[in-house]
Amino acid sequence: MDPDIGAAVQVTHELQLTGISHNYGDGDVLTQVDLTVAAGSVHALLGLNGAGKSTLVHIASGQFPPTQGTILIDGSPVRFRGPADAIEHGVVLLSQEVDRALAPTLTVHENLTAGLLLREHAAFFSPRRNRQRAQDMLRRFEIDIDPNALVAQLSLFEKQVLSLARAVATDASYIILDEPTASFDKEETAHFYRIVHEMTASGIGIIFISHRLDEVLDLADTVTVLRGGRVALHANRADITKERIVSAIAGGNLEIHPHESQARVGQSILDAQKLNYGPRRRPLNLHIDAGEIIAIFGNLGTGKTSLAQTLFGLRDPYTAQISGEQRTIRSAQDARAAGIALVPEERRRQGVWLNESILTHFSLGSRGIIHNRAEREHAEQVTRKYDVQVSSIDQTPAQLSGGNQQKVSIGKWDALATTLLVLDEPMKGVDVVSRESIIRRIEERASSGVAVIYLTQEPEEALRIADRVVLLDNDGPRWDRPAAGLTIADLLNPDPATAEPHHTSGKTNR
Repeated sequence: MDPDIGAAVQVTHELQLTGISHNYGDGDVLTQVDLTVAAGSVHALLGLNGAGKSTLVHIASGQFPPTQGTILIDGSPVRFRGPADAIEHGVVLLSQEVDRALAPTLTVHENLTAGLLLREHAAFFSPRRNRQRAQDMLRRFEIDIDPNALVAQLSLFEKQVLSLARAVATDASYIILDEPTASFDKEETAHFYRIVHEMTASGIGIIFISHRLDEVLDLADTVTVLRGGRVALHANRADITKERIVSAIAGGNLEIHPHESQARVGQSILDAQKLNYGPRRRPLNLHIDAGEIIAIFGNLGTGKTSLAQTLFGLRDPYTAQISGEQRTIRSAQDARAAGIALVPEERRRQGVWLNESILTHFSLGSRGIIHNRAEREHAEQVTRKYDVQVSSIDQTPAQLSGGNQQKVSIGKWDALATTLLVLDEPMKGVDVVSRESIIRRIEERASSGVAVIYLTQEPEEALRIADRVVLLDNDGPRWDRPAAGLTIADLLNPDPATAEPHHTSGKTNR
């Protein structure tokens, strides 16, 4: 082994977070949370979105201090002055946005050894030795990447494992991994597991955030589940079962009573066979009737956004029966002509025009000048209907909260003929009050005959709003079932024996 690599792995015995509480001024996000990761172990951190996982790991990695509580390394209290200070103490967070941690215009070896060079005297720098050290580190983790390649040319998997190798090279004792395998295929996931085992064998402690319960059971020595900002479960490997984890995540409230269906069976809006929405995934057969709400449920990395974009003509073309007519959708223009509307996940970048007025958003169906009395009255009406909290329809979305921005993103389609409304994670970053208002508006659209496809990774949302649920995994659609009778456990911990052989979605499964 290269002596530089051996020297890079300097571990302490334990990273402890004790009594961590945090609030953002409008309520507690974390309350008295304890978490300990021992050197050479994997501690899985689980919970639904909004449970407090991200806040906790941001505190652990020095992004901001806790409102209350203490961080200890090997029993000694530390107070991080920022992420760089946390890294100096050996704590590194690798986020889902892996590009933020790398320099895309530099080579692999330059990225790998940047931290080492900062600590070494320039007189000892040798380009050849630098490349060799990088090659040795890549070989250690069985990473087949050219050290001279630009990072911008790498795949997501290669960037992720490069970030891991760089963290080890810069003396990381504790590495926090936030959904690291979400977009990996099976082979990449298995390779990633091997790297994690190599790191723990060398004494590095891992905090591992994941929604994949099989992955957690394979990797974790210890599990902590957060629910509502509090610890709902802490268990060692010997005591961990999927059932305990699911119960802790859901809080024992496994049953959700779905809404009253408005589906008009027999009035087909969309019938798409063998719909492709990503490489290495089984195609989806999707049928939806007027007034029906289908929830497409899947964790991060299962292709929900790709499916939403495909339906709206932003990816590969597809042919389907739409409102009784065979159409080929090659573009967003084709989708709109067919009556399909999309509310995208990234509302600030794709769902609204931040600097255009509410009036403009709610007047998309007009022609020519929109600032006449009728258009203003219509915009005022939609503003009231969606309960958008504004002082004037001349305000812009940039001046609104996330929940009100989302109401605008959905409401802008009211003035346009829409038969199929596709919503991708519509409750992301939306407060509780706005959520209920938005759900009521979606149900109203369904009651008027609009078919709704609702894509989410939140099990409560799927069961709360849907007539039917389609479950996605990383390989493609798993099953399609009526929402009535399903529980949160069915979505979070599906029985492997329940995968339907043809993965069809539609009339035959009702």
